[in-house]
Formats: sequence, C-alpha cells, structure tokens
Amino acid sequence: MRQNRTSIIGKIFLLLAIQGFSQVAPDDGLKQLIDGNTRYVQDAPLHPNRGKEQREALVSTQTPFAVIVGCSDSRAAPEIIFDQGVGDLFVVRVAGNVIADIEMDSIEYAVHHLKASVVLVMGHENCGAIKAVIAGQTEDIEAVAELIQPAVDYTDKTKNQLYRATTQNAINMKNLILKSSVIKKYMKKGAVEVYASYYNIQSGKVDILEEGKGYKRR
Repeated sequence: MRQNRTSIIGKIFLLLAIQGFSQVAPDDGLKQLIDGNTRYVQDAPLHPNRGKEQREALVSTQTPFAVIVGCSDSRAAPEIIFDQGVGDLFVVRVAGNVIADIEMDSIEYAVHHLKASVVLVMGHENCGAIKAVIAGQTEDIEAVAELIQPAVDYTDKTKNQLYRATTQNAINMKNLILKSSVIKKYMKKGAVEVYASYYNIQSGKVDILEEGKGYKRR
C-alpha cells in the first residue's frame, strides 16, 4: 500500500512538472498577496526573505509566485505593500500601470519561464498619470496617455471620475493580458490566474476589482 501511494504521489508531481505548474497554486498565490497586504495594513509586516542567506540562495535562480503590474509611483512599491521578500514578486512598473509590447513580454516571460501563478494589475489612489489624461495635460507622456485614454473615455465626468477611470484602466489592462496566447495556454491548464486591483494609499489596503461591480476584497 505504501509503495502504491508513493508511486501515485510521484506520478502527480511528474504530471505537474510536465504541465509547467507553479509550486504555488493561483488561489494560494492570491491569498499570499492578500495576507501580506493585511499585515502591511495592520502595521505588522514579517519582511520575509530579506537576509544574507536568502539573497545568496537567489543568485543563480528565481521562482517568483506572482507578477505585479504596477505604477511607477513612489508610493506604490509592491514588495512593501504585499509584505513580500526578495525573489517573491516579478514586478513590472510603468506610469499608469499600462501594458504595451515590452510590458507584455515581461509578463509572459514570468509566467512561461519562471512559472509565476498569479498576475495582478494594480492601479492606485490619486494616480498622477490618470489625472493628467483626465485634465488633458499629456505633454511628454503621449504613449502612456494613449493607453489610458480608453478608460477615461469610458467614465463620466463626475467627482468620482479619477477613481472610476483608475479602476477601469486596471480592468482594461487585465483584459489585455487575458488576450495573450501564452497566458491563455497556462490559464487553460489552471496554472495561472489574472486579476485587477486598486491600492488605497491612505489605508494601505489593496482591493480586488470585479468588472462591472466596482471593487471588493476577496
């Protein structure tokens, strides 16, 4: 019986390896991000994997469990916000957390080669790039503004336009990722999931967005 059980377990691990599954399941990866963010909000960070021993172990390889597509804003550093350590997150940052060919290449690389199991687009409160597009002040950020513009056009000009344009932009970028043939392949295997989110700078909380329903915490 023990031999049969060992054989079954071995076959499971072999199957996972062949299919290219991450060591962290997508649901577990999302939970790890949310748990880390909860620690950050509660001012009780663990600061994992930041010592000399951990750094040396990562010299020749990396196995990040999540890709964070975030804004370059100095107030929105993913490793701090999610209380993760060196080697845990593969971070793609650009003003307005937008995605063009170069950013998409980075995302696909992390999923295909590094086996990251979560891709999270993170917009944030009071985003300067989105404010600039709403105000029509896009000099010197034309390429970024062009990618943000559809989210601004989608929203009405109300007092909540900045929030709604920011969340819609994150959702638009999530939907763009979902069109990737690489991402589709790994999603079909159950090896990766893609989310949009919104970071509240004042509270420190990250909320998962659901299209058409605003945001809610999972």
